[in-house]
Amino acid sequence: MPASPAVLKCLQAIRKALTTPAEPGRERYELSASIMALFSESGKIVENIENLQAVLAFAPEIEAFRGKGSQYSINVFSRRLYYLVYEILERLPLSETEPEFFIRENEIPQTSQDVAACLEALAIHAFQRVQGPKVRSRQAAELRVLAWDALSHIADVLRRPEHLAHALAVGGNKQASVEERDAAVQYLAAYYADEDPDEATVSLLKALKEDPPNRELLVTVLQAQIDLGLGNEWGALSATEDWDDAHEND
Repeated sequence: MPASPAVLKCLQAIRKALTTPAEPGRERYELSASIMALFSESGKIVENIENLQAVLAFAPEIEAFRGKGSQYSINVFSRRLYYLVYEILERLPLSETEPEFFIRENEIPQTSQDVAACLEALAIHAFQRVQGPKVRSRQAAELRVLAWDALSHIADVLRRPEHLAHALAVGGNKQASVEERDAAVQYLAAYYADEDPDEATVSLLKALKEDPPNRELLVTVLQAQIDLGLGNEWGALSATEDWDDAHEND
C-alpha cells in the first residue's frame, strides 16, 4: 500500500514551512502547526509502513534545520515521532509473534503486518540516533535520550543484542553525557525486566553505584538494581544518604 496523500501533503507543508523565511518578531506558527497536523494522522502512520517510511525519510530534513524556531520544532517532531511507539504497541498482535519478533505473516492480516514492520522501522531509526560520536549540544543529547526511551519501551518485545551491547557501552562511557548514560541504564532495566540480567549488566550497575558521576545517575542505578532483584529499597536509601553526606558541601 503506497503512502497516503494526507501524510504526503502534511510532509510537504512542513517542508514548505522550513524553507519559508521567518518574519521578524513572529513565531513560526506554520511550522509547528504543520508538524502537529502530520502527527494527527498517527493512526494512518502506524498502520501503513509506507507512511512511516515517508516520515522517517523526512526526519533528517527537520533535524538539519537551523532557522528560527529550529530547536522547538526538532524537539516536537522527535517527541511525536517516538510517541508512535505507544500507538504501535497498542495495535501489535503480541499473541501472534514469536519470542524474537518473527512474524508468522501467513497467519495475521496485512494491517498487523504493517504495524509490526513499523515497530521494526522505528527501532532501527532510534538505534541509529543513539549511536555516533559524542554529542556537544544539549539538544542533541536530549534527542538521544528520547531515542533511548523509545527503545526502552519496546525492549521486552523487540530484543536486540546489539541494542543491549550499546547500552552497556554507553552506560560505562565516562565521555558520554550523564543524560545519555542515565537513559542507557534505564534501557538495561527494561531489557531484563522479565529475566535475570547478565554478568556484564550486573558488573556495570555495581561499578556505577560505587562511583556515580552525579546523584541523578546514582538514583537511576539503584532503581535498576531494585527492579532487577539486585538490591532493595533500604540499601538504595543508605547509598543515597552516603552520597548526600559525601557531597554535602558541593
